[in-house]
Amino acid sequence: MFKGLCVSFTVIATTFFSVSISGYWAFGNLAQSSVFSNFMVNGIPLVPKWFILMSNVFALLQVLAVTVIYLQPTNEIFEKKFADPKSHQFSIRNIMPRLISRSFSVIVATLIAAMFPFFGDIMAFIGAVGCIPLDSVLPMILYNVTFQPSKRGLIFWINTFIAIIFSGLMVLGAISSVRQIILDSKTYHLFANL
Repeated sequence: MFKGLCVSFTVIATTFFSVSISGYWAFGNLAQSSVFSNFMVNGIPLVPKWFILMSNVFALLQVLAVTVIYLQPTNEIFEKKFADPKSHQFSIRNIMPRLISRSFSVIVATLIAAMFPFFGDIMAFIGAVGCIPLDSVLPMILYNVTFQPSKRGLIFWINTFIAIIFSGLMVLGAISSVRQIILDSKTYHLFANL
């Protein structure tokens, strides 16, 4: 499990940091909140169309996987409330509440995304205060609390270092995304067609 976690963090760090560093190098602070918007200038793609298509497919797959993971606790609460535990799991009585509750959450998210033309900034804030602590801070703290590695050992200090660094990134990300939301809310209006 630990080796798999190390490989996972290595792959994530190399892919995300390489994209963010090269994106900032290429576009500077003019980079759009959506990576794909940076590849279009006046409606003309700067890269081959197959590249944009594949990038969108991979982004969709990643969003689907993340959505399944992060919405599962909410889905469980709704399904326990509206489902019938005496009926079979795949009966119409249990499938319909599941379909309705999950569809409702997607409709609400889509409506919010359509309302705000600066939805990328809102997602950046949610990522800063929600995803970073759950993915990069809390696991390190829980590992140190649960397994209590020696404070003289390397693992304890690596976990502590990761938790501190990502806590700082969380604060900086939250501050910068709130600032960007405030700036964008002065410029745009609800349901703006950009």
